[in-house]
Amino acid sequence: MNGFVILGTDTDAGKTTFALLWLQLFADRWEYWKPIETGESDAERVAALAPSAIVHPPVRRLRTPVAPALAARMEGIEVPSARDIAASCPRTLNAQRGLIIETFGGPFSPLTQSELQLTLLRALKLPCVLVSSAKLGGIGRTLQCLTALRAEGMEPAAVVLIGERDPFTLEQIRQHAGGLMVIALEPPAEWTAPALRACAERQRGELERLLVSRGTGFQSCHLSPSNDRVGILSHEDRRTVWHPYTPLVGADEPLVCVGAQDEFLELADGRRVIDGISSWWTILHGHRHRPLMQALAEASRRIDHVLFAGVTHPHAIELADLLLGTMPWCGGRVFYSDNGSTAVEVALKMAYQFWCHRGEPQRTRFVGFEHGYHGDTFGAMAVSRDPLFFGRFEPLLCRADILPLDPQRLDEHLRRHASETAAVILEPLVQAAGGMRMHAPETLREIVEITQRHGVLFIADEVMTGGGRTGTLWAHQAAGIVPDLVCAAKTLTGGILPLAATLVAPKVVEAFRSEDRERTFFHGHSFTANPLACAVAACNYRLLLSRPLIEPGRIEQFWTEAFASLGEDPRVKEVRIRGSIVAVEINAAGGYLAEAGERMRRKGLERGVFLRPLGSVLYAMPPYCTSAESLQRIASAMKASIEIN
Repeated sequence: MNGFVILGTDTDAGKTTFALLWLQLFADRWEYWKPIETGESDAERVAALAPSAIVHPPVRRLRTPVAPALAARMEGIEVPSARDIAASCPRTLNAQRGLIIETFGGPFSPLTQSELQLTLLRALKLPCVLVSSAKLGGIGRTLQCLTALRAEGMEPAAVVLIGERDPFTLEQIRQHAGGLMVIALEPPAEWTAPALRACAERQRGELERLLVSRGTGFQSCHLSPSNDRVGILSHEDRRTVWHPYTPLVGADEPLVCVGAQDEFLELADGRRVIDGISSWWTILHGHRHRPLMQALAEASRRIDHVLFAGVTHPHAIELADLLLGTMPWCGGRVFYSDNGSTAVEVALKMAYQFWCHRGEPQRTRFVGFEHGYHGDTFGAMAVSRDPLFFGRFEPLLCRADILPLDPQRLDEHLRRHASETAAVILEPLVQAAGGMRMHAPETLREIVEITQRHGVLFIADEVMTGGGRTGTLWAHQAAGIVPDLVCAAKTLTGGILPLAATLVAPKVVEAFRSEDRERTFFHGHSFTANPLACAVAACNYRLLLSRPLIEPGRIEQFWTEAFASLGEDPRVKEVRIRGSIVAVEINAAGGYLAEAGERMRRKGLERGVFLRPLGSVLYAMPPYCTSAESLQRIASAMKASIEIN
């Protein structure tokens, strides 16, 4: 939807005055809506003073001139929830017209008994103009409100001061508003339609400056149909961008995503689709999860980035303490990096260097498993060895033996090669990119017992499974095992920012504890332990540890019931479920390159669900916030996708 929200610092800030001035000039392109009214009707006032404007009726009209939550209580009725109000947003006369939405009170005014108006602002997902009175105290009020909004992860598009023009107030707010557009508008001398029109005409320059400002985002609301915008962006993308795992010729147009909230992606063409795969398994609680966005906003007011060699910061220390507190050992260290591949590279290098320090440099081999995938850097490719993804790089890869995921085969292999092997690496419980292949905790336990019995290190690659995806905070916890190294990445920050960590058991750390500088672990990245990412990740783990992890179980139960009969479908080879993950493998040739995958992806989008099949394996792994209704839509889209094969 095209539009913006008129937000006030408080009651009587001048929101309706701004709306009236705007509509005097732009009623041919903009319509008005105030969803909740208390006391005298602003909608009726706007209709009377801007007769050419389209004024939409409110969702709820309350007689008592107090906060809606209190007025509703006094009158014995309920105020609709923020989500319901947003869903009631009226359609404009045509797609080229915009909607201005006037709010009540201030952003922190109570909307319902349990929600502040801030919740409605998030639900509307539109730019906001902050309106403030230019009267005495306006500087402090405006800057305080801006600070509070930014702490909530919200940035207004512009500030409008209503009242007698005060050059000092305007100067100070512009100076301290962080680069926001700030304009001042005077109200009319009398409240009649002709006086309003004349007042707006005198200030046309300021209002048009706001209208066409690229920074506000209003320009696209009335100058360019969304299809034109999509076409321009798609063209520029094809000209300049190289996408991962995507051929340069013959691929479908990428979706142009312009926003995200909870389990939804907002596309430039106006569609709102469910993110059924958590944006490559990264989004944990939901897109733009409020506590995580707040943590990011708070950290960004103090720090951006600092090198991590010879420097530390509180966010990295707190996160390391939180992560180590979840491990099955006492002590240990956390080594930060940037992504899942680098977390694995760190683990592989540490494992080999550990044996070098122990006087066994001949341990140059690693063991991975069929259908394993650990990343796209060279060490990670070596322990994955998928012929499609990595076959052409085979001459460049280090020594690694790829075995079937069978404890007996591992035992036989290590009987012969344990003295040459540095580590065994496995994605516990779910081998993700290899087709969402799942194994039992008992199998994992046996694999680790055999590995450690032969005196070889075990690396748990929890890049995807960490954060509770499989039902426990870490997948390895379901088997009661003690890894030597644990790799974490995708969900570490809840999907907000890139960050990775390799968690190292005390016995591995001890091999590096030496005054001999040649025993240093020589590895690092420019953005190692980025403070903003660490702050968000620390908040994420505080959330995960503060309450029972029930969301994966809720989603697993839904999948179990929704797909109970699908295994009988002759088109289906197997249905696999673990925690929040469901995978349906269909009977189709071609593996990862199966044409069925593209057909299923397109069918999912037709149903309003974004899925990205792994060839013949259709899967879903939605964020924890995903509602029962959205889960049902995902299941329906998956079934419809399977039916076309």
